[in-house]
Amino acid sequence: MPRQVHRPPATNMYSPTLPSAVDLCVSNHSSQICVALLTTMSAPAEVAHPRLILRGGNLADGSRCDIAIEQDTGLIVEVGGLTINVNDTVESCEGMMILPAPVEPHAHLDKALLANRSDVPINQSGDLISAISITNSVTFDPLDTNNRARAALLTLVRNGATTVRTHVDVREPIGIRSLEVLLSLANEFRSSGLADIQITCLLGSQVTGSLGHANRRLLESALAAGANVVGGCPYLDSNPYAATELLLRAAQEAGIPCDFHTDETLDPSVLTVIDLIKAVERLHFDQGVSASHCVSLGVQSEQVQRSVADRLAELKISVITLPQTNLSLQSRRIASAPPRAMAPTAHLASVGVNVAAGADNVRDPFCPIGRLDPVETASLMVLAAHRDPQQAWEHCSTNARIAIGAPEIRIQPGYPAELVAIKGTSLTDVIASGSQERIVIHNGHVISRTRVVSEISYPKP
Repeated sequence: MPRQVHRPPATNMYSPTLPSAVDLCVSNHSSQICVALLTTMSAPAEVAHPRLILRGGNLADGSRCDIAIEQDTGLIVEVGGLTINVNDTVESCEGMMILPAPVEPHAHLDKALLANRSDVPINQSGDLISAISITNSVTFDPLDTNNRARAALLTLVRNGATTVRTHVDVREPIGIRSLEVLLSLANEFRSSGLADIQITCLLGSQVTGSLGHANRRLLESALAAGANVVGGCPYLDSNPYAATELLLRAAQEAGIPCDFHTDETLDPSVLTVIDLIKAVERLHFDQGVSASHCVSLGVQSEQVQRSVADRLAELKISVITLPQTNLSLQSRRIASAPPRAMAPTAHLASVGVNVAAGADNVRDPFCPIGRLDPVETASLMVLAAHRDPQQAWEHCSTNARIAIGAPEIRIQPGYPAELVAIKGTSLTDVIASGSQERIVIHNGHVISRTRVVSEISYPKP
């Protein structure tokens, strides 16, 4: 697990502290979804070890049980048929599946929901180059970035993702302004007890040579400001290996992990994941490495895939596949038998590579859709990566935690109570239906409840 760097807390200069309760009602024809986001409430001083009881839910294996959570420590203390004590708080989970909380391992919260802005052009061609060009033409105002990122984070929390890693553009002319906004939001959400957020500084494409001078200075500024992860796009640099080693060295000196955008293309001649393997081995880098995308690995021969996968597994380099955005961006001009723009998930997993899955971009020039919901990502992993529902959920939860160095979660005594209860009769039903009816537990406290009320009126007796 990567070594953590503890930074002093900062306040959010763009908005007031989150209120103790936010009530949201969204009407949609005859259905109404009511949501309550609740910040953590301290237990009365006279109550020793107050417990939260999740009553009557089902686990992924189909067993029905109660779960006792000690709220002082945020740990699961009992699982099974429980006796309720007078000071316990009981949360009914009847008709719901209780699951390890999902993680969003790869977001772009600085760009999230840009499609809602009337001044942002639609990506008519739908490809990656056009998405980059449009984004580079957009003005990023700190207040607007704060408001969009906040809305996206609240949606992630309501959907159960209380651990998030987001990439944030650090490039000219934005500098580190967006990074500072996201760092402030991360501190606010953490201190309010709503979510743990990692901020990755996503450097401009060129970091080597004279053309990379400005981006190297911005990397120094981003690390000084408190970035938690070093990111970048070495495959777009004129010298991919040198860029990879430069970024790894910066992370090594700062004592933080790396997460690179890697080979986001269907061009089989681009395979810089091999540069990453060589650089990690040469530097003995052991602070946590993730290779996001790895699209071109999916169009290599089985022999090449096997060779690369074995080395990734040996060096414990995680791969983060991002089906939603890559399926949207890639294969646009391939009329016959277009390849799936994904890393070869099943093959990587079969040899021991940790493969996580995330949403990537949501409602911006890179991807026009997305619900900021790991259940949606799990559904895509079933359909596009041919994973079964249990494997798909693990890519979005257990494996995603490994990829970003978050604590392991199991529904067993002694593990952190990071859980989500979702209406459904089985894990397959949960992923297929995507019900918004959920209860979210973070650090042992219920922080969000979403209830769905649907009415059907029969006009005739």
